[in-house]
Amino acid sequence: MSSDRSVIDSVSSSSTDIRIAAMETTYTPSNLTDQRMPHRLIAEHTSRSDYFAMPSDHLHPHYELYILLSGERSYFVRDRVYEMHAGDIVFIGKHELHRTLPGKLPEHERIVLYFGDGFAERQFGQHRDWLLALFSQTYPVLHTSSKDGKDSIISSIIQQLVRELTLQPEGYMLMVEQLAVTLLLHCARLPGRTATPASTLQHAAQEQITEAARYIKQHYHTDLSLPKLAAHVHLSSAHLSRTFKRTTGFHLTEYVNTVRVQAAQQLLRNTDMKIIDVATATGFGNFSHFGKIFKQLCHVSPREYRQSAKERK
Repeated sequence: MSSDRSVIDSVSSSSTDIRIAAMETTYTPSNLTDQRMPHRLIAEHTSRSDYFAMPSDHLHPHYELYILLSGERSYFVRDRVYEMHAGDIVFIGKHELHRTLPGKLPEHERIVLYFGDGFAERQFGQHRDWLLALFSQTYPVLHTSSKDGKDSIISSIIQQLVRELTLQPEGYMLMVEQLAVTLLLHCARLPGRTATPASTLQHAAQEQITEAARYIKQHYHTDLSLPKLAAHVHLSSAHLSRTFKRTTGFHLTEYVNTVRVQAAQQLLRNTDMKIIDVATATGFGNFSHFGKIFKQLCHVSPREYRQSAKERK
């Protein structure tokens, strides 16, 4: 049995189809096919009252700030689940796989800001590396709801963002860009700006799923079978499948395939390896199956993806 089929065949058949669907928002740089890197900042302001969970793999070649204004959400990023509350900000770097899930109640309001390297070069200047370090810090979540007032300026900036995006007066997007840069500046200045230890505590099930996700990231190129993965985290195969989906929003098949395709993309962009060798190096033992999964996720063939990447350089 080829290595890429070993996990797929071990999970229920309902998880073998990976669906790419657009979010119901103004702009959606939401999946592996999206190679747009906007030179201007893109902003979304959304309120929801339903149990919304992102319906597709969410990974893109630009930076993202997710600001939760009200409600509660769970956020899966960097192999870990974070419980978010009003005032929390998540910093998502380029090409980081992530997904949001409902909290205890469905109602929530959030702002999402996207920008690419062009925007960073133009707006950040010599401070580019310092500000972008926010997107590679150990903990990607910043809590701004402290009661001692030290984060009041950040809360004020967020309130201004809400007003501009809600009222949309003349020149509002220019103001939103300026507010976004100011927000990043004050976040970067915060002492101890990463999440506190208490905010990252997980119950036992979440710790097991975190370990499973990390194991997949480290061993995606191997014969990664569901029984082997379940044994590693001391769960039954069935229980691991159910818990992984409930905790992260991903079927195991989705996650394994997406991690493998992401690794394949990096090799296609940055090396001259033959495509058949890329397939083998990323855990796809069957070349035709690699092509099928890659096109299913990216809507282009590996060869087309490589050519497009060359043209963008």
